[in-house]
Amino acid sequence: MSGTAESLPAEGGYEASDAHLKKQISLFGLIALAVSVQVGSGWLLATLAAASLAGPASILTWVLGAVFFGIIGVTWMELGAMLPRSGAGVRYPRLTHGAFLSWFNGWGYLIAALSLPVIEVQAVLTYLGGNWPGLGLLEEREGITVLSWPSGILVGFVLLFVFFLLNSFGAKLLSESNKYVTIWKLVIPIVTAILMFTAFSSANFTIGGGFAPLGGGAIFGALASGGIVFAYSGLRQILDFGGEVVNPQRNIPIAIVVGGLIIPLVIYILLQIGFIGAIDWASAGLAPGDWAGLQGSTWASAPLLNAVTAAGFTWFAIVLLSDAALSPAATGWVWLGIGTRTVYSMSVNGELPKGFQRINRHGTPIIALAACTVLGLLFFFPAPSWYLFVGMVSIALTLSYVMGGPVLAVLRRTAPDFPRPVKLKAPMFWAGAGYVASLMLIYFAGWVPLINLFTVVFFALPLYGAYTSVKEGWSRPMPSWLFSGAFTIAWVVTAVGGGWLATLDQEQRPGGWGFPLFFGLIVLIVAVFMAGLYTVSNDVGRRHIRGGTWMVATILAVLFVAYLGPFGPLDSPVLANPIDLIIMIAIAIGSFFWSVRAGGPTEELAEILAANQMRSPADTADTTGG
Repeated sequence: MSGTAESLPAEGGYEASDAHLKKQISLFGLIALAVSVQVGSGWLLATLAAASLAGPASILTWVLGAVFFGIIGVTWMELGAMLPRSGAGVRYPRLTHGAFLSWFNGWGYLIAALSLPVIEVQAVLTYLGGNWPGLGLLEEREGITVLSWPSGILVGFVLLFVFFLLNSFGAKLLSESNKYVTIWKLVIPIVTAILMFTAFSSANFTIGGGFAPLGGGAIFGALASGGIVFAYSGLRQILDFGGEVVNPQRNIPIAIVVGGLIIPLVIYILLQIGFIGAIDWASAGLAPGDWAGLQGSTWASAPLLNAVTAAGFTWFAIVLLSDAALSPAATGWVWLGIGTRTVYSMSVNGELPKGFQRINRHGTPIIALAACTVLGLLFFFPAPSWYLFVGMVSIALTLSYVMGGPVLAVLRRTAPDFPRPVKLKAPMFWAGAGYVASLMLIYFAGWVPLINLFTVVFFALPLYGAYTSVKEGWSRPMPSWLFSGAFTIAWVVTAVGGGWLATLDQEQRPGGWGFPLFFGLIVLIVAVFMAGLYTVSNDVGRRHIRGGTWMVATILAVLFVAYLGPFGPLDSPVLANPIDLIIMIAIAIGSFFWSVRAGGPTEELAEILAANQMRSPADTADTTGG
């Protein structure tokens, strides 16, 4: 890309905002960021989490995850090369479906981005606290090992503040230093896998009921709750640094394939096979073949450390413990940067105050960074355990992946002539396939993580009604505030009454409401709010609401099937496999076509198209050919 094309400002605040960001991230730096996001706490803990849910068949879960994300990633390659923007995943829906969907999507993704540095800190302290109990970083609560209060959580606060300091020096420091950390993060997992292979027991692959002792459905269930979705999460996050990437039209697609898929797949397959083969059941305090007992075993706090120690490589413990601190910490550092760019992008969208766009002399959105750090502290309390947190965070990440298909399909209709360095053949097929794959990954997470996450995500509705809609003049202030306040009160009462929120044992609390009452009230509260806000909005406000209603309806449908299906809490599911999968695919296909129909031209897209026309033909050619 030529410097001339890059320096030309676009007309309008939406496009001009990225002109203040510095393009400092090279192809290798971008691949390293992707790898760093994925080879963090996932490689340390996901092998045990996946094995406890699916047994030896967890190996297939990693392959299945790569297939799902490969299908999803195709869509994002065209979008990332076409419109490289910082915080891209948050900004794209605004271009095609308007503010309501943009806010809903951005809020869900922000939850993930704020909680991910915390989950990486949890992994660091879980490994260190498990190896040195005297530090007092961990405690057992209701049979679950969690961070202790005050010692463990306060140390977590300190680590999060260190991430803040490192991010404040800009994307160049983040990218350049992360290159060397990533090399370390690649070498140590590979060496760990090799060491585990020396204690390889082929009997572990059939013990306890065969290769799939927990059933074929467990292969799918382990995708989210076993940390596989979480481990592949760097694929789409590459796009969040788009406004700071050198030659993004070339580098983003390459980084998605190499850093987002190939490298993580190879590493995790080696680790999973090595870990299963190296399990010493006596050392873990379990009967041979007790796969489900792994999460509550003595190996849970440091599975790979225990595996290599049981294999006779005690000397390697110090190296692995060093990496247990470095790998998740580096990933948490990167994720705090991603969260910062998410807040920045929501500000560009007009969904948060403009102050969050303030850039320091290092090119970092410093107010957004400070806000993410402070808000991140809150996430230490609801689920102070990596194993409890990972499923919910995985869904929050995948929720943003859902948007790729609809955005791609709508942009093909509303911006057909915009330069596309990567232009897919059969775009509707890939857009639809990516959408279905994303929605299925969300469904596989199961009822408990879903209801916990979406209880928080649906708070986007009153925030939109009370702030964005009123600020933009799309709805009358007083009734908007009343509807938003009533929703908030009713939602909190229903969430508490349901008895599913933030339970450490993943079971409903005694006295919780029955599903018909609980889910019926959820649907009623959402429907009344949506109808009320629509009624008090003007034509522009109603257009924005129509642009995102499909997502709200889709989430409610997924929740309904999740409760009744095999991944729900019922001992005898109403929707047995494969009936539940057929219903979910039908919902996904119907929802996809609704989403494409709901999209259309927006003011923000018009700004981008106008900015592109301002560039000279030579610049445009260089942009598309990069």
